Amino acid sequence: MRFLRSFVLPSAALSLGLVVSLAPAATAAPASPHIAEAPVVQVATANPPATTYFKPFSAHGMKSSYHIYTDGIDRSKPVGVMFYFGGDYWKTSETWVHNPGGSQLKAMASEARKKNMILVVPISPDKKTTGDGITWWEDIDKNGQYFRSLKDSLVNSYGLDTTRVWLAGYSGGAEFITYEVLADQQNWIRGGGATIIGGGGANGMQTAPNAAVRGLSITWHAGSKDVVGNTNPPEWSAKSAAAQGQKVYKNAGFGRATLRTLQGVDHYGYNHPALIGHDLKAVPNVGGTTAVAQTSSLVKGAIRTSYLNTGGAAKYGQPTSAERRTGFLGGVYQGFTRGYTYYWSPQTAAAPVKWSGAIGASFKNAGYERAWGYPAHAERSASGGAYQDYRRGVVVNRAMWSPKTGVRIVKMTGGIGAAWRAAGYERNWGYPVTNEYTVARGVQQKFSNGRVATWDRSTGRVTVTRG
Repeated sequence: MRFLRSFVLPSAALSLGLVVSLAPAATAAPASPHIAEAPVVQVATANPPATTYFKPFSAHGMKSSYHIYTDGIDRSKPVGVMFYFGGDYWKTSETWVHNPGGSQLKAMASEARKKNMILVVPISPDKKTTGDGITWWEDIDKNGQYFRSLKDSLVNSYGLDTTRVWLAGYSGGAEFITYEVLADQQNWIRGGGATIIGGGGANGMQTAPNAAVRGLSITWHAGSKDVVGNTNPPEWSAKSAAAQGQKVYKNAGFGRATLRTLQGVDHYGYNHPALIGHDLKAVPNVGGTTAVAQTSSLVKGAIRTSYLNTGGAAKYGQPTSAERRTGFLGGVYQGFTRGYTYYWSPQTAAAPVKWSGAIGASFKNAGYERAWGYPAHAERSASGGAYQDYRRGVVVNRAMWSPKTGVRIVKMTGGIGAAWRAAGYERNWGYPVTNEYTVARGVQQKFSNGRVATWDRSTGRVTVTRG
């Protein structure tokens, strides 16, 4: 892999745009709410110290220091954290991380403060000033251990909210995030995202990311001129590294991994505070409304993040109690006063079930999560109906609803479900009009466009006929 040297020069402000598309939930027949709740993930009251520069820290036989910016933080509300990793350098005069009182780091701290996050700027424990200089990516595993120890110390000492974590890095610091921080032992992060600037290649996950990590908002920013010959080593292209890294993360299930190409920008023209501020819009404000303030003590963790991101009290109402355990596959749930129950499990992201809809009613009648599994996302619209996926271990059940067929289940991990998906979902075979049922040689399922799919247990093949 290739990493780059990152000098730091002033840059012009960038004008950026972001488009987010959310599928609306469909509704249908009413049903009684399932008032259930799940395990509480406690967030301690944060009490970080005053802004401090070059605060020493030692771990795993390595010594370095960090800056912590806490001015203007509201300690009465959950306090998140942003970590910024600078690029490579030979001399301390070449990098912002050794100028903690300068305008750039203070501007980053200002952007973090808008989301009630402290800014922490670790200085690499690397001591080599020859070769590639001071880097994060050389001895990446040891530097990863050092950072995680620093992170643990800060989170545990000051009760930082790990549903509000932001990672930002430039050049070699960007590579450290994508090759190490988000790729190995990363499941301590329960919400937030990352800003990857001028780099960010990847070679896969060393630790399998959980649903909360896969749901992080991660944006790679690459200048159109940040190509071969624009930095050191001269054969390295930050633009290509960013494209490659984003693709790896997308293929690993990170649904919010996006790549932005900044026209006319080279390796030294990025406006770091502006890019970070732009990306932080994905993080909900803390206590921005009375409703948020009222629910902050009961709504926690991944459920809290999704709740605030998708409508909060205005949509879901107030929690009926704290989270509670379901007692099934490590899951939790929490009821809300407007007819929703949020679920979370180690295999799925936090997602709501709407009890006034036909899908929610069928979920209840089938036996809740012990029958279908946990919701993998909120109810979504489909052509002429609605659907919601549920996961039960390795099995994925898709609940399909239309006015003519009602609610039926397609087993997406089964042979019939795989063939239905390959054929074009409901747009080809139509909606299921039955669940799977047993026949002499296997199982069968009927669909609204006249198709009858049969899975043969002896051959493992699916045949489709007109019924």
